[in-house]
Amino acid sequence: MEFSLLSLWGHMGIIPKILVILMFFMSIYTLAVMLERALVLTRGRKASAIFAGLVDNEDPNLRMSHVIKVASDPERGKYCFLGQVVLAALKEAELLTREGQGSAVILEAAQDTLSRAIMLTVTKLRKRLVSLATAASGAPFIGLFATIMGLIRSFQEIATTESGGIAAVSGGIGEALIGTLVGLFVAIPAMWAYNFFADQIDAVTVELNTTAGRVVERLLRREFPTGKA
Repeated sequence: MEFSLLSLWGHMGIIPKILVILMFFMSIYTLAVMLERALVLTRGRKASAIFAGLVDNEDPNLRMSHVIKVASDPERGKYCFLGQVVLAALKEAELLTREGQGSAVILEAAQDTLSRAIMLTVTKLRKRLVSLATAASGAPFIGLFATIMGLIRSFQEIATTESGGIAAVSGGIGEALIGTLVGLFVAIPAMWAYNFFADQIDAVTVELNTTAGRVVERLLRREFPTGKA
């Protein structure tokens, strides 16, 4: 038997082939998730940095209405994590102001809204990471299943031919090797990507809590100088 990928594929059984095809599509999906998450995080952090440069300063003339206008820019708002959470908090403060609520109520409600907005944003960023974790943990077991099927076939060939030579078991060994190889090919990049994006999202969470909290508190205390948090 010739030990090329095409030759090994041709000698594989139907179940190992199905498992390999399944892992092939799994690898394509995880690659798409990697590219999509990388795009979202890159654009979001860049847009947030630009937004922070506009509103995270000690300018006494910077007012809440101006920040709301800047954060409401549709082109910026789609990817700007910082703008989204700041806007949610300031919109809540604006609503309560129109209702005539006191400063202490406005400050507390805005901070609560900010915390919820940050939590929601981080949850959205993590929502596709579960597919990477599933691929990283599941692909080796699918590959192991294909490997076991290949080993079973090798033993069947030995029993059929009553010979333990390489020619008798080569087909089953080929199945086992391909199953293991493809499982690792899917799992290793998925595991790396999951850890990488989890680390990036943790960094975004810290940035949001720090910068958004500072911006919102500074603006609200400027708008309501006599309020108590």
